[in-house]
Amino acid sequence: MRKTLLFTALALASGLVMAQQSAPAKPGVDREAARAEWRAKADARFAAADKDGDGQLDRVEAQGLSERLASNFDRVDANADGEISRDEMAAMHAKMRHHGRRGSHGMGYMRGLMKGMDDDGNGAISRAELGDKMPKLAENFAAIDSNGDGELSRDEMRAFHKARRAERQAAKTN
Repeated sequence: MRKTLLFTALALASGLVMAQQSAPAKPGVDREAARAEWRAKADARFAAADKDGDGQLDRVEAQGLSERLASNFDRVDANADGEISRDEMAAMHAKMRHHGRRGSHGMGYMRGLMKGMDDDGNGAISRAELGDKMPKLAENFAAIDSNGDGELSRDEMRAFHKARRAERQAAKTN
C-alpha cells in the first residue's frame, strides 16, 4: 500500500513538473530577460575595458575591447572628445540596429551587420570577412550563397531568411 501511494505521488509530482516546463512563456518575457542579460554583459565588458575607471573609453581602451570598435572609433565618438561614453556606444548600437528607420528593426540589424562585416566595402560578406564572428551564419554559408560566388549579398541573406520564415510558419500550421 505504501509503495503504491509513493509511486502515485511521484507520478503526479513529475507530471506537474513536466506541465510547468512545457507551459508556453509569456510573449516578451524571455526577450526582456535576454535583453537585460545582454545589457549586463555589455556593461561588464565596458567596465572591464575602462582601465582608468573614468566611465569612458579612450583609443587604447577601445582597442583592448574590440578591434572593430577601435577601427570605427571616430564614428562612435559623436562629440569628438577623444573618448567613447556609454551613451555614445548606445547611440551607435541603436543606429546600427535601426539604421535611421522606424519599424524596420530586422532590416536595420541586417544592414548594420552587412556594413560591420564588409571589410572591403563591396556590399557582400566573404567567408574570410565572416571568419568565426557568427557561427550560425558560417554554418549556413553554402545554403545562403545561392549563386555560389563565395560571398553573401544582402539579397541572398534576405531570401534565405524569408525561406526559413516560411518553413517555420509551415511547421507551425502542420
